Amino acid sequence: MSFLGETAEAGTYDIMGAINDLAAKGGPSPWRQALHLVGLAVAGKGVRPEEYFTYALWRKDRGRAFLKGFIPNRRMRAFNASLKMPVRGLADAVMNDKLATEALLRSRGLPVSRTRAVWQPPGAAALPDLPGLAVLETPAALAAFLGEARNLPTFGKPRADSFARGAAVIEGLADPGTVRFLTGTTAPIPALAAEIARDWGQGYLFQDFYQCASSIRSHTGQAMASVRIVTLWTDRGIEPWYAVIRLPAKTAMHDGDAFDLRIWGLVDVADGKIVKLRSLRDPLSADMTHGHDPERPFLGTTLPDWSRAVEMCREGHLCFPGHGIIGWDVFLTDDGALLNEANVTPGHVYQVAAQRPLLNPEMRPAYDRALAFARQHGGGLGGF
Repeated sequence: MSFLGETAEAGTYDIMGAINDLAAKGGPSPWRQALHLVGLAVAGKGVRPEEYFTYALWRKDRGRAFLKGFIPNRRMRAFNASLKMPVRGLADAVMNDKLATEALLRSRGLPVSRTRAVWQPPGAAALPDLPGLAVLETPAALAAFLGEARNLPTFGKPRADSFARGAAVIEGLADPGTVRFLTGTTAPIPALAAEIARDWGQGYLFQDFYQCASSIRSHTGQAMASVRIVTLWTDRGIEPWYAVIRLPAKTAMHDGDAFDLRIWGLVDVADGKIVKLRSLRDPLSADMTHGHDPERPFLGTTLPDWSRAVEMCREGHLCFPGHGIIGWDVFLTDDGALLNEANVTPGHVYQVAAQRPLLNPEMRPAYDRALAFARQHGGGLGGF
């Protein structure tokens, strides 16, 4: 039995189920959907079947003009790589190592989510210098850490994975020898420690458990809703490009893949106001006005500490001069904004939240500036 495998399971996509569900809700017939999917494949757009549903590509207003500026997942890595600047020094290894990123940002004096302990198996990358970091090198040490009430709650996540796979909030101790997750489910400590030791050979982190600021927590729930802020490096300096807040499903411990409803909100990057709310997996639904609070609309809310959050992303980007684009995961807490992660290859969540292609007429000019800047510094290959 896996205690940390639900996110990976939720990330799989039932294509036939989606086809039948769309037809049942009044969308195109299964045969017409199949023809659309074949047409997209023949056209060489690189669109995966699940993106056909997530982005409602069956709609008549999602034709050539939409697809021209749309960046599918299969082209995402190349899109982000087009803005790398090798002559300024690349830091992919640091950015793909959450602990190394934390150490670098802390050395710059930036507020960063704090790691308390790390599972450090043989062969894992060397540890950066982080004061007070507990190093757990055996399953027994893992179990001992989890069995101490003073170490809980904690947010556990792999040191070098993505999409929140393997992440969990361990809320506290339950019956003797067991821990309780934020969802209320429990796990025997030895079995959980053995699973972490078995599955996460590159390391596993135990961080402080943060919650959203009280002013927005009723909208987001008890799990942390991170804000993705994407910055570009151009001839104008570091420009904030877009921002999206990702609300966790009500039954989830984080804002990653889940079986229940997930809501993403487009944020006006200039002032931090929620300007659009969408269900992640239901393109047939209308725009939303509420998050998880049925009494208070979330649409139109201004997120707390916004100007500081954006400025922190600008400052953080200075640590990575060879990278023309970075996707920052930011926590907005009662104690202020925190940088949580820096993503070298951000998935462009803008396209879901805005229901627009990334390179639309308003967004394209900033990308073109970043691409031109990259070409001045040994990059810009394969521009879009």
